[in-house]
Amino acid sequence: MDRYVGTDVHAASCTIAIVGPSGRKLGSQVVETNGRAVVEAIRAIPKPRHLCMEEGTQSARLYEVLSPHVQELVVAGVSESRGPKSDARDAFGLAEALRIGAITTLVFKAPGRFARLRELGRTYSMLARDVVRTQNRLKSLYRSRGVATPGKSVYSASGREEFLTKLPVPARTAAIRTAGRTRAAPARRPTGRPPRQGAERPRVGCARRVHGMHPETAT
Repeated sequence: MDRYVGTDVHAASCTIAIVGPSGRKLGSQVVETNGRAVVEAIRAIPKPRHLCMEEGTQSARLYEVLSPHVQELVVAGVSESRGPKSDARDAFGLAEALRIGAITTLVFKAPGRFARLRELGRTYSMLARDVVRTQNRLKSLYRSRGVATPGKSVYSASGREEFLTKLPVPARTAAIRTAGRTRAAPARRPTGRPPRQGAERPRVGCARRVHGMHPETAT
């Protein structure tokens, strides 16, 4: 008899809920979020096991750890939760959604495949967000002193000196320090060959042509 397992994962604990093929709730438990404890809990469930978890900080690691112990493992995109918040309720909801095929957003997590491509994309996105936040912080600093900063010249080395002279002396150190962090922007096309995993995929070529897509993200 198939078992459909939903897991609600948090940093310290993981709620595991089991649903039978008819939709009957067979039980739930809370275990510590570490590889050994979760594996032992999953292996105690009779086969065949179908497991579902939501995308999150722990999902990639748990996918690698749990894949050998289940017949199916699905990582679902995070959905909006309505009603009272409960870890057990969320876990049972994932198990039931997997049973009836109601999961609409799947997240690709196969270990070893496209790993470098995935990490490059994640790293670029993280750095880009950090730089945008720093740029906004720099412009906010100038606005608080009544200095308009149209365009992007305030970020360049040549324009920076001109804008600094418009600030009171006590505020210049903060502006210099903040401006220095904007230099981390990955603005140049990466050198060398792109990851082979991405180069072999026709969809990567399409991504390179998307407006606003940075070459490193696309490759």
